[in-house]
Amino acid sequence: MPRTGEEGFTAPEGARGMRPLARALVGPPSWLLLPSFTLTGLLLLYGASVPGGYFLSQVLGGLLALVLAIVWVTRFVMGLGVDGLSGLRRNWVRWAAPPVISVVVIGLIGVDAPLTARFRLSEASLERVAREVAAGGHPERDEQWVGLFHIGEIRQIEGGVSFTVKDAGLIYGEGFAWCPAGPPEPDGTNHYWHVHGPWYRLAQGF
Repeated sequence: MPRTGEEGFTAPEGARGMRPLARALVGPPSWLLLPSFTLTGLLLLYGASVPGGYFLSQVLGGLLALVLAIVWVTRFVMGLGVDGLSGLRRNWVRWAAPPVISVVVIGLIGVDAPLTARFRLSEASLERVAREVAAGGHPERDEQWVGLFHIGEIRQIEGGVSFTVKDAGLIYGEGFAWCPAGPPEPDGTNHYWHVHGPWYRLAQGF
């Protein structure tokens, strides 16, 4: 009768008698590996939830994703070689979960879903502060939370108000601009991309 391992799956026939390290690399992704894929995906989504991204979160998430991909491919190839397709079919859900998580994360980042969701949830708070600053009733100040964004700087600009998100982007400051009459004239330094309504993404230069 096939032996059941500590992780709750049936050990492949060819894995019996293998050394512990080799045996650990055979079989479906463990219940430790699957949450690791999920947490790495969440880290990447978080890193993509601000204009320009959180650089450190994206780098760390990318490195973790690479390591996990190597581990998954290694287990898949060894499992296929030891137990064949029949062994993969027995635990197909656990084999399929990491690629599915990866595709979902890549797809969400590809359509800017993390940034869009975070902005939509914060839009009312951002607009309230923008109107107060434009009317002179809210001080321009640094380091405050507005909605779900940690804002590093709020400033009046031509025709509106700019919000620079703290730690967003790699070199230049990035954030949003509220400009009801349209974006300021290009000055070769700051760049604007329309989001919707009076809102624009802002990338600051030197």
